[in-house]
Amino acid sequence: MIDLSRDPKVAERQMQALIFAMTTFGHIDGDFDASERDVVKTTITRLVEQRVDGAMKGADPAAKKDVVDRFTSHFHEVFENIDRFVSDVMTEPVAAHDDRDAVVHAKLKLRCFELFSTFDQKGRDALLDAIDQLIAADGQVHPAEAKFRAELAQLLSSPDTVDTDDLVEDDEDGGGGEPGASRVHDIGALLAMAPGEVTVSPVVDERAVGDHQFFKQLEHHYSANPERIAKQVQADLALAERAIAMLDERRAKGAGKLGNAQRVDELEGSHLDGHLQWTKPQPGRVYDVVVLGDLHGCYSALKAGVMQTKFLERVEAYHKDNSQPYPLLVFLGDYIDRGIFSLNGVLRSVLQLYVSAPEHVVPIRGNHEYYIEHQGQIYGGVKPAEAINTLKPYLPVDVFRRYMALYEALPNMYFLGRTMFVHGGIPRDRALKQKWKGLASLEDADLRFQMMWSDPSSADVIPAALQDASARFPFGRLQLQSFLQRIGCNVLVRGHEKIEAGFKSHYEGPYKLLTVFSSGGATNNDLPEGSSYRNVQPKGLRVVLRADGSVDFQPFALDWATYQDPSTNGFFAKPMEIEHKEG
Repeated sequence: MIDLSRDPKVAERQMQALIFAMTTFGHIDGDFDASERDVVKTTITRLVEQRVDGAMKGADPAAKKDVVDRFTSHFHEVFENIDRFVSDVMTEPVAAHDDRDAVVHAKLKLRCFELFSTFDQKGRDALLDAIDQLIAADGQVHPAEAKFRAELAQLLSSPDTVDTDDLVEDDEDGGGGEPGASRVHDIGALLAMAPGEVTVSPVVDERAVGDHQFFKQLEHHYSANPERIAKQVQADLALAERAIAMLDERRAKGAGKLGNAQRVDELEGSHLDGHLQWTKPQPGRVYDVVVLGDLHGCYSALKAGVMQTKFLERVEAYHKDNSQPYPLLVFLGDYIDRGIFSLNGVLRSVLQLYVSAPEHVVPIRGNHEYYIEHQGQIYGGVKPAEAINTLKPYLPVDVFRRYMALYEALPNMYFLGRTMFVHGGIPRDRALKQKWKGLASLEDADLRFQMMWSDPSSADVIPAALQDASARFPFGRLQLQSFLQRIGCNVLVRGHEKIEAGFKSHYEGPYKLLTVFSSGGATNNDLPEGSSYRNVQPKGLRVVLRADGSVDFQPFALDWATYQDPSTNGFFAKPMEIEHKEG
């Protein structure tokens, strides 16, 4: 049995780590039954009693019992929450070519690694010894438990380093010196760099007001009638083809503009070169940016984000008077799946916004905008893929082939000044080191794919073995900082990860990582009743880049509820004709 620290904060962390590990090992063999759950709860009670006995020697037995009962109840609640987290991990989407068990084990291994890494070597060994005693308590160790334990121990013994070769050191004015110049520096120097004034403000909560004619034309369900749905889909495909043509035109104009640039401050103008898009801020200009994260078929959340920020009105005002702040609307991808209004709600609206104001709207590709063709059939590249699975019985395969072409045409990342917008995160360390020659290297198809799938970890550095375990992989705090400093950015804004608060600022320090998740709502009828996304309080993000170069990031609550009524949302005026297919 592990000896809990006399420091209450350390003891709390020990208990959190041990409970997570016990729960994980319980699930690893595929059968975490009631008796195993009772073992976890009994172990918690024994550990609490041991800690109280040591801390309250000679105390009144009734007082000791009261403390034991309170802390046992607390840690039993911790266990229940962890058990729900593990169950959610079991149902998370995975890439089509990934083995679900391998993905689940990698994610659980990551969380164990994060929790255990907060302790010194002696503390880690004590936790592993406690796990050994627990998994061997019944006289045998399941092979899956033994394998998981060995791999976790190996990860914990990996050197805690990050590669800083070929990084460009910031000078005093934030430039990079001569293009391509580079010097090696240590982690201390990397963390000490002050990349400019960046603030993250508290969440604001404002109600949306009214409706807009722009949206009314878009709010209609697909019909189950073959002739009618064929006409509806042809109109949607015509919109998609128009968007592709506009992206291709912009891509042709921007071809080669990346050149040999190593850092974003070497880029000029506003261009799309391949799948990298950027805007170099003009001197004296203010940029007012609305960011929406994963929408996943939540049309009400999209409409709320546009209406609350008066984006359409601000575009109109700017074109009447270009001294006004320059309005931008950045979508972080994952328009489809999970929610009910995917192709005919969210994606249709995103494309209409783009073709209506292409200089003001940036539709980034998410990992769900990923279809695969095999033997003449089109499949969703993420499992489950509700959007395509719902419509497959009603539409010919060529419809999805054309959507696949649209997804391939979308930009993968956008740079505004020193802020990077991307769906997932950064590439794997090893792949980046092998392929990096400059910003144009991020056009590599494999790196682009990785940046749609990666997630931040609370650990400083994630070992290569854990990064290589599945398509959806983690990166650490120092790995993010190393990447941002390499490309000359100081903030990365991303989606991809279900954050129940809807917004999260992950790391302290001068290099920021912000996650925005815009799908959710406890009673949001855009989502199936059993969707875990109903636990999310969806957020948008307002970004103001001022003329002096300072940037403020302000999350805001999406007022999706205003658009759950037939008077403000045509999707609720009539019942659906095609039933949404879950899973």
